[in-house]
This record gives sequence, structure tokens and C-alpha cells, in this order.
Amino acid sequence: MFGRHFESMYRGSMVGAGAPFFAVWGYVIATMRPDKEVGAQVELNPKLLSAIIGEDQKVIEGVIERMCGPDPESRTKKEDGKRLVRLGQFDYRVVNGAKYMAIRNEEERRESNRRRQEKARAKAGKPLPFEQEAVKAFENGDDATVDRLAAQRKDGE
Repeated sequence: MFGRHFESMYRGSMVGAGAPFFAVWGYVIATMRPDKEVGAQVELNPKLLSAIIGEDQKVIEGVIERMCGPDPESRTKKEDGKRLVRLGQFDYRVVNGAKYMAIRNEEERRESNRRRQEKARAKAGKPLPFEQEAVKAFENGDDATVDRLAAQRKDGE
């Protein structure tokens, strides 16, 4: 999957948290999944993250603990600023995950609509194959071909 890092993440209460904190949070953003019951969920295995990120497992465990703790400086006061809520051994609810996935999905929808509109506009401006042939015949002074194509068009061929 993928996720989006918002500029505000680098200016908010995470400032000074350290590279491991940002690395784990980036992993959370990229791997969280929608969940009908809790909004967004992620699996965080400290041993696996330690190998992926290249940090000691104890460091990763400390980062996850911090993310599960309250953050009085957080701009989001929901859940006292917590980023994660533990659900099971390795399962966590991402507190604002559903909100940010909705933003991502809305952006994807808009981009898809933009591409579809571009194609439609480009297609609308292009002559149809019989029109291209008729224009070429007209430019070459081939009135018989122009008349034949016009007659075919009228007959719906």
C-alpha cells in the first residue's frame, strides 16, 4: 500500500522525536488498513520493524510505547493526542487513520476524474476515422470520395 506524509507532520509535536519515531510512523502510514470496526488498523511487530528500519528492537518498542501514550502537544486532542491504541499483541488502531485514508481516497477519486475528463476532452477534439479520410480526400480535391463518405455517413455505415 502507500500513504501520504503531510507537511504538518514535520512541524507538529513530533519535532525532535528522532529518526526512529519518524521511520515507525512512516511504516504505520504506509501499512495501515481500513477496518470497519476501528477505522484503521496496523500490525507492528517490533522484531520485524527492527530488521526493516535497522534499529535495535528495544528502540522500536519504546517508539511504539510513545505512540500509544498521550501527547499533550498534539494538534489532535482526540484520545489525548495518542497516535496508536493497542488492540492485541501486534495489532493497533491508528487513531486518525480513517480520517487520513479518507483524504487519500478523495484525492485518488479526484485524480481519476481528472484523467477521465482529459481523455474525454481529447477524444472530443479528434476527428473520427471517416472524418479524417474525408478531410484528406477534400484536401486532395477528390470530390467522389468525399461524396461517397458523406453518403455512407448518412446511411449509418
